[in-house]
Amino acid sequence: MNGLNSFGIKPGLERIKFLCENLGNPQEKYKTIHVTGTNGKGSVSAMLAEILKAGGKKVGLFTSPHLETPLERMKINGENISEKDFEDEINRIRKFEIEATHFEVLTAAAFDFFARQKVDVAVIEVGMGGLWDSTNIILPEVSVITNVAEDHTAILGDLKNIALNKAGIIKPNVPTVTGATGMPLEIIREVAEKNNSRLYEVTEPEENVKINLAGEFQKFNAAVAIQAAKVLNLSDREIFAGLAKVNHPGRFEIAETNSGKIVIDGAHNPNGAAALRQSLDKNFPAGRRVWIFGVLADKDIDEMIKILFRPNDFVIITPPDSPRAASIDFLRKKFENTGIECCGVEDKIKAVEMLKNFPAPVKIAAGSLYLIGALRKLILND
Repeated sequence: MNGLNSFGIKPGLERIKFLCENLGNPQEKYKTIHVTGTNGKGSVSAMLAEILKAGGKKVGLFTSPHLETPLERMKINGENISEKDFEDEINRIRKFEIEATHFEVLTAAAFDFFARQKVDVAVIEVGMGGLWDSTNIILPEVSVITNVAEDHTAILGDLKNIALNKAGIIKPNVPTVTGATGMPLEIIREVAEKNNSRLYEVTEPEENVKINLAGEFQKFNAAVAIQAAKVLNLSDREIFAGLAKVNHPGRFEIAETNSGKIVIDGAHNPNGAAALRQSLDKNFPAGRRVWIFGVLADKDIDEMIKILFRPNDFVIITPPDSPRAASIDFLRKKFENTGIECCGVEDKIKAVEMLKNFPAPVKIAAGSLYLIGALRKLILND
């Protein structure tokens, strides 16, 4: 699977269609829900899967990226695909001898796995964008666009193009739910109208339902999930039961360790950074904050630093395991321009030890999901 990374990102749906046709179009054998958005799509997907499960459904969930193992990407009723089933699916696809991308192979494998396991419904999270994403060959019961902000601009373009790309999951005569605002919302409205898709706009967070996820931003994600659940005619009982049990690691996750609480959050763009800052200010307003922080170089790092950090914070710079990672020297120069104290530590074990031993009341591991997955494992192994 790792060798497939060399094929990178290739626009077009020809390869995923070829794979799925050779598998017997498994994605047509169960109902689906399609979820995209700049931030929150993973949380909303997890919420919807748990709500459907509370309704007695056998539910598939396909998400990305993973934190610790690719087995996390394909779940049924909350359980990861087994190593044996994962191996079988990948080997089944390998025999087609097509130069598909890493994500295309995983998408086809998930579609096939869910069909073989006879799920009633699968919640399918978009990998990137929407229009040309390999998940976009499904005809869902409802399309969900959580929000639209600038991210992956080198690939998706400016905000208008990002909105058009995400609106690409809207299907003719299929309802759409969105939490988008401003210009992106106008684009989504136009695309929905052209497709005769009834549009449900979410404008306020959900304040009156117990959500088993910390973070102020989860209240708005819950509102989006609830609206989608209502479009699917799911009951209040199912909605309340699902949200009370939902689990989504690495999103304002508060880990209890021997050295105190550590917040773990995959804030990897300015929109995610703003959500994390809001939750930190609400839950931990006082005291110096010490961080482990690392992101990919193609992010708007200046804006993220401006949003996330306070003048007396201390930052341990640790790069994620990715060829696209921002180096320690690159990030150190960014922090030097702000006056925020920082140091660089390549070794993640040492970085976590330093974080745990640092005398500060608030400790956070944040940034790229490629980083926090590795950090989370070390933090929880206390």
